[in-house]
Amino acid sequence: MNDAAAINTEQHELWNAQTADYWVGQKSALDKLLQPLTELLLEAANLSGSERVADIGCGTGANTLSIASALDGRGHVIGLDISKKLIRTAISSAEKAGTKNVTFVEADAARFVFDKPQDLLVSRCGVMFFGDLAEAFSRLRDGLQPDGRLLLAVWCAPEENEWYQFPMQCVEAFTGIRQPPDYDAPGAFTLAKESRVRDLLNTAGFTDIDLVAHQPNLFVGGTVSEAAELFMAMNSIRRLLREADGILEERVLQHMLESLKDYQQDAGVYMKSACWLISAKP
Repeated sequence: MNDAAAINTEQHELWNAQTADYWVGQKSALDKLLQPLTELLLEAANLSGSERVADIGCGTGANTLSIASALDGRGHVIGLDISKKLIRTAISSAEKAGTKNVTFVEADAARFVFDKPQDLLVSRCGVMFFGDLAEAFSRLRDGLQPDGRLLLAVWCAPEENEWYQFPMQCVEAFTGIRQPPDYDAPGAFTLAKESRVRDLLNTAGFTDIDLVAHQPNLFVGGTVSEAAELFMAMNSIRRLLREADGILEERVLQHMLESLKDYQQDAGVYMKSACWLISAKP
């Protein structure tokens, strides 16, 4: 098995186990946290209503359903994700909302063959986990209309994202463990570097590549307790605390609760973020 295939297998297992459980269990909180990125994508998409859109790495479906609501009866969205658990949750959300112009498919987006070329490929933090990124983007490009578009929202560097730095620093304060980001491994910050994004998309055959940085404030909880619950459930935090006993974990939690008071506003707890809005043409 080559490196790319091994990574794909690992990611498939991960997104059908504990990672999926986190996204399903924290769905409401994560949907609210990521809503500003969905709004950036929708504004940039400037949909007429009749487009065929594919949402890559659609997760539990909130981004997909927001796009579907911006279309009329002529438009359609297909949400793709490798996680059976996430797709099941997305389907359930669509049924509860009564949304008809959407289809969710459990599939590897890098290998999926569309029945018709798409007008827009969009993703909200869902394209950083392919074993071979250049090959994946090349295959995705094949699924676009000649005049179609690629539109992505991905995180900038971790030091620019307070929502990520804060819980990591809370754990580090008691464990002394610092976990530097591995930009070459699949993860939240795989596409954080502008030069890498441009190289990958150029290699995949895209043109008119543009990256615009945005700094939306993210809602991380209605109260400090809700924010702490979300942060303590993060997979990166769980990995750091894997060997910790209950006393240490409680100390981290109490430190986090106290520190979160500095971020409390009347409407809830907010933290700074930084993301790239990436656009390209096939």
